[in-house]
Amino acid sequence: MDEKQHPNENKNADPQNKSTGRPVNAKRVLSKRWLYPAIYLGAAAVIIGLMYARSQLSTSPTSSTGVDTNTAATGQTVTQPKEPFVWPVADGTDTSVAMGFFPQKGSLKAQEAALVNYDNTYYAHKGVDIKTKDGSSFQVTAALSGKIVTVDNQPLYGQEVIVQSADGYTEKYQSLGSVDVKKGDTIHQGQTIGTTTSNEFEKSQGNHLYFEVDYNGTPIDPESVLPKQ
Repeated sequence: MDEKQHPNENKNADPQNKSTGRPVNAKRVLSKRWLYPAIYLGAAAVIIGLMYARSQLSTSPTSSTGVDTNTAATGQTVTQPKEPFVWPVADGTDTSVAMGFFPQKGSLKAQEAALVNYDNTYYAHKGVDIKTKDGSSFQVTAALSGKIVTVDNQPLYGQEVIVQSADGYTEKYQSLGSVDVKKGDTIHQGQTIGTTTSNEFEKSQGNHLYFEVDYNGTPIDPESVLPKQ
C-alpha cells in the first residue's frame, strides 16, 4: 500500500525557488538588514526631490488683463499671445512629449514623473522634452516670432537658444546639436533654429529637444499654450 503523506507533513518546509530548485526562506530574506533601509532611502530621495522641486517652482499668483487667458500649472494667470504658439518642430515631424512640466499642484505621481535625476539630485522639469518615436535627430523651429537674445553652448544642456517674444513670453530651446541663428537675429514663427541632439543633464532621454516657456520671467507649462496634439 502506498504511504499517504500526512496533511501537516512538511508544513514548515521552505517553498522552492522554481528557477534553482532551492528552498527560499521568506523570513530570511525579510530579515536582511539592508532591505528596509534601502526601501526607506529610496522613498526619502523621491520625497526630498519633490519638496525641492516644489520650492524651485513656487510663485505667488499674479493677475493679468486680456480677453484670452488661462491658469498655468504654477498658479498664475497667463494671457495668450496675439500670435498663437505652434509646436517647435518642422512640419511633418512625428514627435511626442517624453517628459512633461513639473506640476506644482499636480498629483505625487505626476510630480515624480517630471523630476530629472542628475548627480544623485532631483530637479524640477521646467519645460517639456520633445522626441521622435525612433529617437532620431529632428529640425527645431521657432514656436513664436521674436528676437534671439542668447546663443550659447552649455556643458550640461547642449547648445541653447533663447528667444524674447512679445506679450511677456520667452522661449528656451536646449539640447541642440547645431544652431542656424545668431544672437541679435529677428526670427519669424516656423523659422529653423537648429537640430536636436542629446545632452549630459538628461542623458537618459537621448536625442531630444528641451523646450521651455517663461511668462513674465516665470516658467509655465508649455503644453498650456501649445496647440493640442
